Amino acid sequence: MQIGTRFLRGEEVYGENSYYPLPFVMIFAGFAALPRPVSMALWLFLPVIVAWWISGWKLWVLLYAPLIAHFLGGQTAVFGMIGLWGYRQRQKTDHFGGGIWLALTLIKPQLGLLPLSWAISRWWKAFRGTGQIPKQFLGWVAAMIFIYGIPFLVAPDWLSQWLSHPRPLFERALAGFVPRGLVMLGIHGWAFWGLWVIITLLSFVWILKHVRQKLDLDLLTLWYFCISPLVHDYDLIQMIPLLDSKRLQWGAVMLGVPTLLVILFAYGIDQAWAVVTIIAPGLWILKFKEGAYSTPSLNT
Repeated sequence: MQIGTRFLRGEEVYGENSYYPLPFVMIFAGFAALPRPVSMALWLFLPVIVAWWISGWKLWVLLYAPLIAHFLGGQTAVFGMIGLWGYRQRQKTDHFGGGIWLALTLIKPQLGLLPLSWAISRWWKAFRGTGQIPKQFLGWVAAMIFIYGIPFLVAPDWLSQWLSHPRPLFERALAGFVPRGLVMLGIHGWAFWGLWVIITLLSFVWILKHVRQKLDLDLLTLWYFCISPLVHDYDLIQMIPLLDSKRLQWGAVMLGVPTLLVILFAYGIDQAWAVVTIIAPGLWILKFKEGAYSTPSLNT
């Protein structure tokens, strides 16, 4: 609310606790312009309603710990969730609308890195096969021009300002099993990044070797949440669209029980939030054991 208000007043946006790209800041400004009770109600409840809708109005999602954390913290991962939901159902490279949904994930950039990487691999393969630019790529470009182009008309230098205020890595915010594990082992600085790169590459190679032609967006997204140093506990709501079986849904609820206990009894203890890191690896294992993936493979 403070960030949005500063933007509306023409004041400096980027500073302490302001690490969002300008498209998100402009969304904040829209909410800041509303009467506060209306703004708060919409901001807190809309992500819950959207998640519930994506789940097919099923009860399990309301018990999912990251969604509860997202609600209580008034957080910002809803566009990553709904964008992935839309793109996941429209992965064919000739689907213009799939590119628009994909662009939504990049309103919060760290939640769009994996879906975009997956899409690029498919666009390149389609281009090599047909010699034509995929319609989905064109949809993505059009949406990105709208989402990220308009802010340049408002503040031409916003990108340099945003990049000059990178968010440091806080232990509390690390929801990835690998980066949080390295920090808990007391590994920092260049040693941290060196080991992180090695583990990330080795785990990716292992996935390529053992999953082979069945590699899909779902499995890679779950892997990304295991290794990324950029995702937080509440960002794990982006995994909701992937939980399309009862085994995965109730597995997510059970894996989130320790996090629920932290929310109830140790919310302010940063170290206690390490329990959130078991959710993504646990779901990855369940998904891997299922062996039948609902989204297209690289050969589709």
